[in-house]
Amino acid sequence: MKKNTIIILTLILITTLTGCFKDSKKTKSEDNTPQFISSIASYYKNGAAFSNNQSMLFLDFDTMKCSPLCALPNCTHISSSCLSQMIGEESIFYNDYIYFFTSNNGNVKVTPDGNEFYIESKLMKASLDSSETEIVCEFTDCAPIQKYGGYVLNDNELYFVGDDLCPTGNKDTGYSWGTSGGYHFLCSINLDTGEYTNHGSIYDGDKQYAGAAYSSGGDISGIYKNTMYLEYAFAKEYNDSENGSSDYKEQFTYLSFEFDFETKTWKESELPYSRYMNNNTYTYYDFENDLFNVIYKDKELIIPSEHEIVNCSEFNGKLFMPSEGKWYDLSDCSEHSMGEYEGYNVIAYHDNSYILRDNGLTAKITEEELLALE
Repeated sequence: MKKNTIIILTLILITTLTGCFKDSKKTKSEDNTPQFISSIASYYKNGAAFSNNQSMLFLDFDTMKCSPLCALPNCTHISSSCLSQMIGEESIFYNDYIYFFTSNNGNVKVTPDGNEFYIESKLMKASLDSSETEIVCEFTDCAPIQKYGGYVLNDNELYFVGDDLCPTGNKDTGYSWGTSGGYHFLCSINLDTGEYTNHGSIYDGDKQYAGAAYSSGGDISGIYKNTMYLEYAFAKEYNDSENGSSDYKEQFTYLSFEFDFETKTWKESELPYSRYMNNNTYTYYDFENDLFNVIYKDKELIIPSEHEIVNCSEFNGKLFMPSEGKWYDLSDCSEHSMGEYEGYNVIAYHDNSYILRDNGLTAKITEEELLALE
């Protein structure tokens, strides 16, 4: 009985997944705006893919059915050979394929001349119809950042940030490495040709500070008004205490950069760095006055807050703050409660309803139901 149940369940998942992607084409929006892709959700047609820390799942907004992102026949979706297990934290949809990065995140091999540090990174793609994978391109100068920040798909160009992993040591004594410190490159890959380009280090002005060697980081923070924004952060000073722990003596410096898709160059932005933005909305925190600032359709709003809001989303003129258990109507800046859905991320507005998820839990509520949560 149990064996039959597993077979039936597998067939249901495959059928559901195939139905989700039927007649699918590019993920680009109809008005050709760049897309920001994060670990919160990767949107595709009438649904979204996201990771539940075990596998990549696809949620169909119409049916609210959630299925492993895999079309392999008879797959149990629990082995390392399953596509939903291979993808990692973030996925990119383009044409009839899903793209994802793999990397060894740095390693050391022994050679006749001593230890050698190396990076092996790949962009993979898998057919949505068969889940068969193939290599799009390989590169060895950096490891793509996953989970933090995100990617941007502009036409057929995929932009991402890669780290050199800041290897320290030498071939005789060995190496240590990590994602903090070192160089953080802005890179892109043409998804049609597989051409890889490293556009260079996002910012090198921090290299004069000792603390930056242990603290710096860069990522893509989002898209606002069709412009891609990059974030760069570093501490200026670093102190090793006697017990081996570390202490950052000064607050982090955060820089924001605007990227020009035509010239492939970037400049420091007049806007402060942002934890969340979309094409119509830009948010940032005023640390001096403890105010959360929101620019919505060129209108500046202020929301009092004792701390920075690092997780929020805007849909249909409403700013949702899952960690605070509330949302704001941006038409009048009025505050409302999320009620029983406190902690849920609002990931989409589809068919006059809001799509919510909290790890493996999902929900779909109408405008009326949202207002009734008070």
